[in-house]
Amino acid sequence: MTRPLVTVVIETITARLDTHAALAEVLAGPIRAVEGQTYPSDRIETILVVDDGIAEADIAEIGRRYPHVAIVRSEASNYFAAKNSGAARASGDYVMFLDGDCVPEPDCLEQLIRKFETGVAVVAGCVRYTGRSWTARILSVPDFAYIVTESDGQANGLNLSNAAFRRDVLAKLPLDERVRRDGGCYQLFHRIRAAGGRALYEPRAIASHGIDVGGLGFIRKHFSRGYDGVSVYRLDEDGLFRGTAWFRRLGPFALAALTVRRILLDWARLVRHRRQIGIRVVALPAYAMVGASLRLIELVGGSTAFFRRT
Repeated sequence: MTRPLVTVVIETITARLDTHAALAEVLAGPIRAVEGQTYPSDRIETILVVDDGIAEADIAEIGRRYPHVAIVRSEASNYFAAKNSGAARASGDYVMFLDGDCVPEPDCLEQLIRKFETGVAVVAGCVRYTGRSWTARILSVPDFAYIVTESDGQANGLNLSNAAFRRDVLAKLPLDERVRRDGGCYQLFHRIRAAGGRALYEPRAIASHGIDVGGLGFIRKHFSRGYDGVSVYRLDEDGLFRGTAWFRRLGPFALAALTVRRILLDWARLVRHRRQIGIRVVALPAYAMVGASLRLIELVGGSTAFFRRT
């Protein structure tokens, strides 16, 4: 039986902004990993999305090194616009989103696609930072590992750095390009659920995410998460998110209350799903402390966004 055609969309914004090596070198990891998938190579279409933030010489070098990869241009230098541009040009029945600094395991695509069944709109894969260092392991949890399978059998979220969608779902529910960088995953997940689509989590579909722990990188990252999260509430015209009404009534006071709630939910998730997440009981306090600290940084970012707007 002929396998479904799958389009793998690789954006280049993360590879360009979050790493310091030459772009063509950084992209070698994800492109070669896609080429080495156990899924039949003749049923994989690879699209690389570039934008005007990339020099023409770099684009030419990418095209020379990877002539089998289709290069699509995004009109905006925006993470979500790039993914939309790739999905719009996709020919596959399914579209897998992969960040430019993520390297999937050889069976990642196979594991994602085999999970689809009637009513499933998206299958989220497992993302962890590259390496076995203490830093990579402990920071992987607040950044990626809170996504798990809940008691109803469905995922509680998704990471756009490693997830597969039915193409028609993305056509009907494109990513909101008004969101700057963070929060679009959360927004799309809830829009899919509101439209009646099911979301599943496949922990065996693993991708390693590049990590840059130099300087204040993670503080900036979580500050931006909080900052951009405010725009998600402001754009929530249909009231999909529980915190939207609170935010519109109470402003920064709501952000503080929502932060406390998130910390408590994070802790409960660590305890209930520690085996899914992959942490030992004795390590729970450390993970809880790090996660709470990052949530507080997000609160500072969200409060900054509120007062700058008002």
